Amino acid sequence: MKKKVLLIALIAAVIGLFIFSLSYRNAKISQQTSVSPQATSEMSEQQGTTVAGTEKGKKENVILAEDKESGYCLYYDGETVTIKRGEYERKFTSWTYSVDTETPEIFCKDYDGDGETELLVKLVSGKLNESEESDVKYTYVIHIYKPYITQSGEKTFSSYVVTDDTWKIPFEQAIKCEMTQLKSCKKFLQLSMDDNKEKINYDEKTGITKDGHTYYAKALCDNKKQYYTLSRWSKGVGNYGIDKDGTITLDIQVLVNYEEVSDTQYVGNIHCEVGIIKGNINLVPNSIVFIPLDEFKTVDPRDTAKNKWNCVISNKSTNTNFESKSIDWIEAEFSLKNTADTDTQYFEKLPSKIKCVDTVKFTQGYVVFTAKEGYTFSQHIADRGDFEVIINSGNKNESDISYNCSIKNENNVSTMTIYFDKTYDKINFDNVKINFGV
Repeated sequence: MKKKVLLIALIAAVIGLFIFSLSYRNAKISQQTSVSPQATSEMSEQQGTTVAGTEKGKKENVILAEDKESGYCLYYDGETVTIKRGEYERKFTSWTYSVDTETPEIFCKDYDGDGETELLVKLVSGKLNESEESDVKYTYVIHIYKPYITQSGEKTFSSYVVTDDTWKIPFEQAIKCEMTQLKSCKKFLQLSMDDNKEKINYDEKTGITKDGHTYYAKALCDNKKQYYTLSRWSKGVGNYGIDKDGTITLDIQVLVNYEEVSDTQYVGNIHCEVGIIKGNINLVPNSIVFIPLDEFKTVDPRDTAKNKWNCVISNKSTNTNFESKSIDWIEAEFSLKNTADTDTQYFEKLPSKIKCVDTVKFTQGYVVFTAKEGYTFSQHIADRGDFEVIINSGNKNESDISYNCSIKNENNVSTMTIYFDKTYDKINFDNVKINFGV
């Protein structure tokens, strides 16, 4: 029995010695063939083996953006974004949605005026609309970072964050902003801005103000060219952008509602610059303007004619070429720049039923057409609002200045008057196009 016990103990000792020998051998092999991370990096540099778009030694840590001149760099490993500049570092785990949606933009400049270069990061914060993926527009949040050493000696970054709502309190505290509709012409929406402590005054007859900074846009109208009545307005989303030089810009949507319809008109944007002023995010003084959308751009109703004037053009053509006695189609262009106060022309070479018009009289506030004997202007066309008087026709400053249309048939004479939205000097009619029933 004792022999068996001794035999078993001997076998166990041999097995233990064998396992220990094998473990020690593997450990020595591992120790001999392994190198430190620093050595790996040095070897990679010596051998020229780097992964494109990744940090050396960290194959999955992608470089999102970098500014070699200032030394700022953004890395992303699929879960964490790391900002680095030399020994300074800060990590973010909440940027995944933003980074996966759109690669962040970075800009480097002195944003707070201290003479040092800060890092600006522009990140997606959400969707501005829910249209097709190819047409989707995003809202953005702006982060500004500068190197900072904590009390414990950690080298990190302090930050300023410009969110969707950051602009609201500074704007309300500094700016008085009012939207009105002119009494003299409902076509014009008037947006006025001034210091918050100032009062904005309006002319009782026209509704026009001369106070502060004032801008104009075109109101909505129905399909008969009857302009709606302003009910209320509001400021919508504030969307941030970055100019090529790194300047932060802000576009605040201006939304308008009317009494007659439920539709909301996105009429344009209050545009300004944003900066760090006295240690806080604020609107840059003297940078605030209103910019209407292209389809709602209009003239300034305060720029009116300096003098009364008129120009009468008589049609000497006798051939009208139309059997119908209803004038329901006019397409004609005139230039009054070198035209005398009274002039004669031959309309027979012009297209449309302008041939059936006897005289065209332009004034500072309207244009009146007198039909040839036996012809009348179509009331139906006028009622449906199908008329235009376009000045600067054919160039980027062209504008439809028509406001309303009136037709009279008296003593066998038919006249049509198209009234303008304000008065104009004759020089504005260098190239004017008339459309009626087009």
